[in-house]
Amino acid sequence: MKLDQHFVVDKDVLSRIIELADIKEDEKVLEIGSGTGNLTVLLAESSKKVYAIEIDPDLMPELEDKVAEMPSVELILGNALEVDWPEFDKLVSNIPYSLSEPLIQKLVFCDFKKAVLLVPKRFSTILMGKNQTKLSLIVQLFFDITSDIEVYPDSFSPPPSVGSKVIILSPRTPEGLSESIFYEFLRQKDKIAKNALREAIIRGFEKEARKMTKNEARLEIETLNMEDSLKLRVPCLGFEDLLKIEVFLNSLAV
Repeated sequence: MKLDQHFVVDKDVLSRIIELADIKEDEKVLEIGSGTGNLTVLLAESSKKVYAIEIDPDLMPELEDKVAEMPSVELILGNALEVDWPEFDKLVSNIPYSLSEPLIQKLVFCDFKKAVLLVPKRFSTILMGKNQTKLSLIVQLFFDITSDIEVYPDSFSPPPSVGSKVIILSPRTPEGLSESIFYEFLRQKDKIAKNALREAIIRGFEKEARKMTKNEARLEIETLNMEDSLKLRVPCLGFEDLLKIEVFLNSLAV
């Protein structure tokens, strides 16, 4: 299928997604992969503003026609991984299957209230941590995640080859010193890991009204014996690296 496009046509599924989003009339909504606008129209009926991102220029005429009488909808033509996202309160989307993981990773660095997403069923099990991965480790640190209805292929046009699941992500506040440090560390996506970890440790201790100097933090980090890995930027660290850092932070918090 061109651009991995599968449009939800089941009205019951669309209604359930809207129900879960619980959109208030003063909230701004971001939709990624608007497709033919079936969900876009429903979002516009209950929100203050809808930013609808669609990558396929061939779909824009139909989208424009559907929302012609809805001035609250702003259509954005482009790749959701490349365009700047406007400020939004809630993300409600049928995410293109091939973009599920990078879109979730981008969401980690956004400030928002809730995301209601339709994703491949197998991908949802990864996020829920059935088999722990780097992505599930990060997602469960940043979000409370629950799953809702299963959506079968015949709810789409054209039908995908796999089943889907509606998931709900809500930003969470880290609990305790080790989680707070890990959270601050992972948010520094453009920094060298060693520097990001040092700064995160210092900030974490400050929030707990405890003191840790730069030199003390540096000495603690040296005990990790991860010199090569810590020369990488934060997003380049592997799953085993993150697990080792997590164990280290747990011991540091004692």
